[in-house]
Amino acid sequence: MHHSEIRNSSTVFTTLETGSGDPVLFLHGFPDNHKTFSPIMESIAKKGYQCIAPVMRGYEPSTISHANKLHVVDLVNDVLGWMDDRRWDSVHLVGHNWGAIIAYAAGMYYPNRFRSITSLGVPLLKTFQDSFIWAPLQTFHSWYVALFQIPYLAELTIRSNQFALVDFLWKDWSPGFTPNQDHLAEIKSNFQNPGILSSALAYYRNLNDLFTESGRESIIGIFDTHITVPTQVLYGLNDGCFHKNLFEHLLNESDFPCGFRKIGFDHAGHFLHWEKREEVTKLILEWIEKNR
Repeated sequence: MHHSEIRNSSTVFTTLETGSGDPVLFLHGFPDNHKTFSPIMESIAKKGYQCIAPVMRGYEPSTISHANKLHVVDLVNDVLGWMDDRRWDSVHLVGHNWGAIIAYAAGMYYPNRFRSITSLGVPLLKTFQDSFIWAPLQTFHSWYVALFQIPYLAELTIRSNQFALVDFLWKDWSPGFTPNQDHLAEIKSNFQNPGILSSALAYYRNLNDLFTESGRESIIGIFDTHITVPTQVLYGLNDGCFHKNLFEHLLNESDFPCGFRKIGFDHAGHFLHWEKREEVTKLILEWIEKNR
């Protein structure tokens, strides 16, 4: 496992990499970092794959961008830029949290560039409007999204009491799981860097942006998704971020005409790649080997 760099045009991103062979890109979410996939990457690399986990845009000082450059379509363009930089015609995508949202959108916009998608802990958001019927409690699960819309107050709340909200979200989203404290300490330390926390929150603040072209295009990519890339969705039945009914009742095979499977894990929550590491690694390997 080693650190290196990957580019999108003139912007340089730090990556964690291991192995050689067909490329597999790992996209992290919030509140997290690229090291969240390290153990999974090591296991998959041993099977003959090149595993790469970039630091997502805005999560390191060199990639802090104006908020208007942090829409889903901009983040998808980062993925394409990385692929062009390494001269990869196609890759497998593995995404957790925001990384899963970006993977879905990439599969919708550019299906010929991706061999497979594995989504961890996030359903297709196009079904979100039906959540009031199937998962009425989802509104309460999503309270943090409303908080994150408020500039300054959100940053102040997250930073207060030594970033206690980061600890709370991990425990609330994965009930009964004890997170790795060194990993959480790295996440908190990174959020202390000027501008990074606001950049990470801009992902949420741009969700309903109707005033820019990239904002409108991103909304279409999230809520009108039809993915012609083989896709598997892995989720925890005790997820405190997304209610299990969003996966079990609102994920339709018709939205994934080129291949689809979904698997729920009992006694696991949102960070299931930590909680069920061996099982998740096995399923990722099965999926990418099936769709090589």
